Amino acid sequence: MKRLLALCITTGVIVSLMACSSTETVTAPTNAKKLLYVKKNEGTNDPVIMSHLKKLGYQVMDTTDSVFKVEAAKGYGVVFISDTVNSSKLDAQLKTSTVPVVYAKTQSVSVAGMTGILDYGQLNDVKTIQMKDSKHPLAAGLKDQVTVYNNTGNMGYAIPGKEAVIIATAQSDDKKAVIFGYEKGTKNMNNELIPARQVFFYLPSGQEMNQTDDGWKLFDASIQWAAQNGKK
Repeated sequence: MKRLLALCITTGVIVSLMACSSTETVTAPTNAKKLLYVKKNEGTNDPVIMSHLKKLGYQVMDTTDSVFKVEAAKGYGVVFISDTVNSSKLDAQLKTSTVPVVYAKTQSVSVAGMTGILDYGQLNDVKTIQMKDSKHPLAAGLKDQVTVYNNTGNMGYAIPGKEAVIIATAQSDDKKAVIFGYEKGTKNMNNELIPARQVFFYLPSGQEMNQTDDGWKLFDASIQWAAQNGKK
């Protein structure tokens, strides 16, 4: 009788632990690997990034800035805004998207309220960036100074709002962020609620082939973190 009782207690503990374990496990959104790529209509280096994303297992669908509407993002896990887009043609309501967005276009980051009207620009003749928050998933485990280009090149930067998490900055100016993100539920520069994760990544058109392995690791982390949209 005592053995049976002990077995029942032990079994109950095991079942309880299994139940706790199952409730604590959080999976990624089912559409996390579906990506909508917004670009300019003319031929550019966008195929380089699109090919890279497909190798990572993303289902990539592309569209152009002139026809894209925020409603088109429904059903996708993340939207990528290429540096090639014309920001004046892009749907201004993108900042209200409940689908996470990763921006490579500095002007579009301004339109989205992630930075001020004139608080963005371009760094010239650079190869390295300075990591500021190496423990954040967006940092891809990298820290200190990181060489992201094989040869000196250009990269975008912006000065985000106080609720953004700054991952990396220009090596010579820690006010100029080259990678940063807003968590869902925080507020942007205009005090507007962020409906889904939003990320800025420095990569301008023409520098895709110049990226080092570490540069691509950071890019991959930006896409992945955004697509999780609050899932840990």
